[in-house]
Order: sequence, then C-alpha cells, then structure tokens
Amino acid sequence: MNEIGGYIELETRDGKPLHNSAIAINSGRNGIRYAIKAYAIKDLWVPYYTCPVVWDAISAENCNIHFYNVANDLLPDRNFPIDDYILYTNYFGICSGKIKSLAMKYKNLIIDNAQGFYMQNTGIASCYSPRKFFGVSDGGYVYCQKPLKNNFLQDTSYQRFAHLLKRADCGSNFGYQDFIINDDSLIGEDIKLMSNLTQKLLRGVDYDIISEKRIKNYNYLKEHLDPINLLKTSITDDVPMYYPLLIENDSLRANLVKNKIYIPMCWKNMEFVCSKDSYELYLQKYIHPLIIDQRYNLDDMKRIVELIHEYK
Repeated sequence: MNEIGGYIELETRDGKPLHNSAIAINSGRNGIRYAIKAYAIKDLWVPYYTCPVVWDAISAENCNIHFYNVANDLLPDRNFPIDDYILYTNYFGICSGKIKSLAMKYKNLIIDNAQGFYMQNTGIASCYSPRKFFGVSDGGYVYCQKPLKNNFLQDTSYQRFAHLLKRADCGSNFGYQDFIINDDSLIGEDIKLMSNLTQKLLRGVDYDIISEKRIKNYNYLKEHLDPINLLKTSITDDVPMYYPLLIENDSLRANLVKNKIYIPMCWKNMEFVCSKDSYELYLQKYIHPLIIDQRYNLDDMKRIVELIHEYK
C-alpha cells in the first residue's frame, strides 16, 4: 500500500520520460552491455573514436572488440561483413542521417546515443545516457529488439547527487570533485534498473523546451562559425549535444577556459590504442565541442563566437 502522510517529498512535474517505451536501466554504457547479453554477441566492431568506458563495458561481457577508424565525415572508413555486429556512435548528437544510412546497410547495428538523447530508436539496439543532457546523476535507456528477462536489481541514486546539489547552492567549482567521484562510482557497475529517484526527475523534464533551446543555440553557432569549421555539419531531425568546432589551433581551448568557457575533450586515453598519425587523435586534439545546452541563450552563444574569432 502507498504511504499516506509524513513529510513532503521532492517536488517535480509528473510527466512522461521521452523514451517511455525503452528499458530504463542505470547507465548508458550498460545499455551496450544489455544488448551484448541479449544477442549473445562474441565479437563487436567498435570505433576507436568513442569514450573508453564503452570499451570497458564491452570487455566486461567477454566480448571481443574489433576496432575501426572513422573518416572525415565521421562514418566508418571501411565496410563490414553483412552479418557482423557493429557499434556506431552518434557523434555530438548530429549523425541521424548517417545512422539511418548505416541501418539500411547493416542488419546488426547498435547505436550509442550517449550524445544523441533525442535520436529515435534505430538498429537492433539503441542506448541513451540522460545525465549527459539533464540534471540527473545516473540512469540509461536501451531499446532492444530481443529484451532480456527482467531479473535485474533496482539501483538507488540518493547518494550520487552531491555534485548537483552543491552546484545549485554554491556553483560548479564547489561541486566539481563530487562530480568526479560520481563519475568514478559508475565504473564497473552491474546492469540494474533505473532508480526511482532518477525516474522521478526525468518525468519532470520539459523535453520540448530543452530541444528548442539546444537547436536554436546550435544554429546560431553554425551560422557564425561554419566558415572556419573544418568539420562540415548539418542537422535534420537532430537535437545536438554540442556544436563541434574543428579548428587547428593549439591554444584556443586554453583561452576559452581562461574566459570561463569550459569544453570537454572527446576523448582521453585514445592515445593508448590509436596510431600517432590517426584521424582520431587529430580529432581529439582539434575538436572543440562547444556547449549549447538549455542553460544558455543567444547572448551566451554570441560571447562564445566573439572569443573564438578573437583567438582563432
């Protein structure tokens, strides 16, 4: 029976999550593990250019990794045997067109949508990481054409929210070490069902407003930075995570940080598996994933553009 009475609980809007028909689990990387289990995959093609935690998750399922490179259009630089299993990353959340063409070509395609939360389910499995887009500490979604029996334990999340609460009260720097601790706590976690807390918070997200803000910010940066961007991008029905600016400038990142504009590096530790002259390490060095999320408006985008033109 439901409890009646007691103290008032955390208040959120009681809506529906965007991926209401997906399987709600505890992390995006575990969505990939879920797919490997479901299809009993023993060998998987995996891009060098992806987050190394993905490699760790695949290895945890005793699945053999066969690496492939990407070309300058971010598509695989090779063809695959038609029956092989292939993992493709939705880079920066802007690759829906590429994904659709790959899905028509390969029947065993798995999509890592950690950077493409709004991307529709495509392939035999699609995996999502809501904490990359919204203020939650964990959680993931996976669509899988061959679902497993639901015998997973349920996760809890209350112990992982220190960085989010500290940021709300005292700013991001105050909570940064807690953010690192939370990231580390997810390493090696078994597949579990998404916690009640994370589900509650994701039901309170206004997905339409957030997508509108992201697209508007992305289009502003695209309009003003495409002429200097070595990576030609376009979006159709995408809701991007970043605007990826590819520019051969060794000091731009540091100058942005000096002006309190923080951008991630995609991705660290690739140097341990990639050749020194690989396109992946070139991207790691010169891709600047510019922040376009719902916290910011066109004035913020204008500031970013002005600084980049100043330092380019």
